[in-house]
Amino acid sequence: MRMPRLSRLALLLAFLGLAAAAIWLLRAHGSDAAEPRVLQTARVERATVREELSATGTIKPEVGAIVKVGCQATGRIKRMRVRVGQAVREGDLIAEIDDRELAAERAEAEAELRHARAELGRVESVYPLEIDEAAAELTAARATARYAALNLDRVRQLEAQRLTSRDALDSALADADVAANDERVRAARLTRLRAEQARALEKAREDVATAASALQTAAVRQTYTQITSPIDGVVSRVAAQEGETVVAGLQVANLITIVDPARLELQIFVDENDVTRVHPGSPVDFAVDGYPDRTFSGAVERIAPEPELRDDLVYYLATVRLDRATAELLRPEMSARCRITARVRENALSVPNAALKWVGGKQVVFVVGKTGGKGTDGGGTNGAVLAATPKLGVMGRERCEVLEGLAEDDVVAVKLVLADGK
Repeated sequence: MRMPRLSRLALLLAFLGLAAAAIWLLRAHGSDAAEPRVLQTARVERATVREELSATGTIKPEVGAIVKVGCQATGRIKRMRVRVGQAVREGDLIAEIDDRELAAERAEAEAELRHARAELGRVESVYPLEIDEAAAELTAARATARYAALNLDRVRQLEAQRLTSRDALDSALADADVAANDERVRAARLTRLRAEQARALEKAREDVATAASALQTAAVRQTYTQITSPIDGVVSRVAAQEGETVVAGLQVANLITIVDPARLELQIFVDENDVTRVHPGSPVDFAVDGYPDRTFSGAVERIAPEPELRDDLVYYLATVRLDRATAELLRPEMSARCRITARVRENALSVPNAALKWVGGKQVVFVVGKTGGKGTDGGGTNGAVLAATPKLGVMGRERCEVLEGLAEDDVVAVKLVLADGK
């Protein structure tokens, strides 16, 4: 049985109407789903943005904070004055070695010095007298030589006038020669005595200096038996006891170890990828497990030029000097979790890191609009939501710097539901 033509036409029109209604409903629902639904917003505002690098570190004693006190003298330990854990001050007597042998050597050196000084005194007193005596004898010899020369002239005149004999002339000539030779002998003796005095004085003074040096050496060696603390600190180790004998050889025998607990530093292992952003003076915040609710601060003092390998990774040591108050709370070899401030932007236009979303492989920010308030912490919005791709600068822990693409007071979505339900 065939359906009438009019009925078939009505059925076709009804089907087309239902199809149109379905298409409209799909488009309407699709349009609503494509619009993101904002759950929480925040505002683009100016703030201080800090770029921080995470690293691990270790508390270490400074160079010179641990001193091993040794003994340069050989002998029996007469007295040990300290114990482990005892605080000492620089210059405190901490141990004594038997010094009887060194005391005898010092007494011998003192005697040698006294003898050398006595010899110097003799040279300084005797030689001037001998020189004065030789000078007087030379003066007398010169007078005798002048008289003999004058007498020879007179005898020659008399002999020329035949008023005296030839024998008298020969006698006067001999007397003049003897007197002249005696003058030369006296002059040579005076010169010799003066030269001897100079040499004797030089030798006596050198002997005194040598003896004084030997005495000083003996005195210094005796001080080796009095062992004192070179620094302020705490005794961490005592390696010998009273009655034991120590022998000083090629290597100094270490008896006591002293640690200055206030001279600590933080050594940070900076990754090779981050070290170019760390410089002397970079601020550092760090925490240790011993004080879980406390954060310590400091600044990078220096960066080691040579790398260190740990687990096949390259690191560079950045050193942070700790102040005395901080060092007194910490202990060597403590592990530290560190944050190094690499860059700081004051009063920078910034956006919360939570507003940065990855969509289609790009980092975007969903801008809701502008408002006079500081944003809302919940609820939706009826404004248009637009995706922006801003140019970012310094990335901080909570906020990042915005260079381009956003304006101050823009409201951005922190939490939202996208068309795909994310």
